[in-house]
Amino acid sequence: MEGYGWAELGELVTSFGYGVLSALVPVVNAESYVVVSGISSIGRAAPVVLGVALGQTLGKVLLFLGVRRGKQFPFVRRERARFRRGTAGPARRRFSEAVAFLLRLVGEKRWGLPIVLLAAVVGFPPLYAVALLAGATRMRLAWFTAAVLVGRTLRFVLVARGVAVLHPQ
Repeated sequence: MEGYGWAELGELVTSFGYGVLSALVPVVNAESYVVVSGISSIGRAAPVVLGVALGQTLGKVLLFLGVRRGKQFPFVRRERARFRRGTAGPARRRFSEAVAFLLRLVGEKRWGLPIVLLAAVVGFPPLYAVALLAGATRMRLAWFTAAVLVGRTLRFVLVARGVAVLHPQ
């Protein structure tokens, strides 16, 4: 790590924290953080990009695991039983049918990882929703994590590169 100092380490740690926060709270925007960091950076773009990508990956993994483990919570079981009894309204039933379709799509071996990678790079479908859906499928955590990390790293490299081109220092 020769050539890197305390400033870059601070950027890495701060960016990681911001990445986790932005992964869990949808209104906190990671891309704007990368843009502002690229404009006002005291160091290099690499620590910011790596920190935000790692933080976003950890945050999305927490969402994934929250859904996967959440099926065991008593209040989740009660809601699922209530829905099966037919007490849900027509809007909720349509929403559930749409979610079931998306679950099948994300859960397929052929489409699951490409959807996660596309969401991680492009942002459509939203990665937040895809992480929640993927947690409800049989997708392997390691594959999900790798796809998110690769996709998010690529996304933030492209954002940082765009800042460097538009705002050379």
